[in-house]
Amino acid sequence: MKKYSKLVMSIGLMVCLCGCGHSQSEKSDDIWQKVDEAEAVNSGAEEGESNSSVAEASVAEADSYSDFLDSKAPAIMIYEGQESEVWFKDLPQDPQEWDSYSVSDEKVDLDNDGKAELILNGPYGGMYLDERAGKYFALAQGEGTTGELSYVYYEGKTYIIHRDTSHGGRQSYHFDCYNGDGEVTDSFDLTAEYWDSEYDFYDSDSDFTFRGQKITMDEYEKLMKDIFDQPSKAEWGAETAATEFGYDDNSEKIVNDASDSFYDAMEAFYGEYTYKKDADGLEGSLAIIQEFDNSREYSIYDNNTNGYRFIALGSNVEYIKGNKFYMKYPETVYEDGTEVFKYYVFANHGAYLIIFETDENYENPEYIYTAWHKY
Repeated sequence: MKKYSKLVMSIGLMVCLCGCGHSQSEKSDDIWQKVDEAEAVNSGAEEGESNSSVAEASVAEADSYSDFLDSKAPAIMIYEGQESEVWFKDLPQDPQEWDSYSVSDEKVDLDNDGKAELILNGPYGGMYLDERAGKYFALAQGEGTTGELSYVYYEGKTYIIHRDTSHGGRQSYHFDCYNGDGEVTDSFDLTAEYWDSEYDFYDSDSDFTFRGQKITMDEYEKLMKDIFDQPSKAEWGAETAATEFGYDDNSEKIVNDASDSFYDAMEAFYGEYTYKKDADGLEGSLAIIQEFDNSREYSIYDNNTNGYRFIALGSNVEYIKGNKFYMKYPETVYEDGTEVFKYYVFANHGAYLIIFETDENYENPEYIYTAWHKY
């Protein structure tokens, strides 16, 4: 299990640094919020949670920071070559305020010297302090929404991270590995940039970089899995689908009566989509395409590595409700005219559709796949 501590995210810094403000670009369907939540859940990032992978130290070792916490001695902060002092008594400590600092009960070897460093919960991830030869040093601190502080255990060492994932068009992680003398022994970046993405999410045409070298989306997702245990887009889609029917939908039911209101609502689903992996491990494509003669007719195709799942007509859609349409598809038609139907629900989330198979009452949904406008 890998450790990834978010501490306190998306709040301000008050230690002689200038951070970004609170404004964040809006994401389609709050998708990055969900991805961030997935990071925390999958990496066991609850505050105070211990992890056997990260070197831990005894409570007694943490007592070596008592002079700093009692404000008998300052911590030395070096930022952009400038040295300054930080006194614990001068840090905001009102728990009702967004910029408040507090002492974490995490005991983590952040500089790989076999001893635990002091973690202060606080704005933008807080601050990490190191004691060396009787003096205290600010090893790292949160630097705003473009430099939120955290740490991870990777390839046998603890890396301190500054990340930017709260702004549109990019995900950026900067990793530093320290030794016991406060020196950086390894430093690298992992980034994804997708400035022109319609839905503000990366795809196979985005720019991915690791240690200064261009990498593919698959390589990026593998690294995010290895380092943070973050799910790939395919895995994330399956996890997200579990919440699709977890709320009451009081939206109006728009029946397929060939009216303008039905076809206008249907237009939100039009497009060509790709999925990397369905519930059976198949890849494929989904197309919901209006006919070229500008008529109201449209077709719904699901082609996969086994051939196809359905080749449906617009008339197979029975109704639209909220962000979903409900399709009754004649999977088998016998010579005597007898039809065997399957029932599907398509949930629209802008950048992607989630497809379920259900019973004849459109209940008991079973997840099939998540299809993206662009994978």
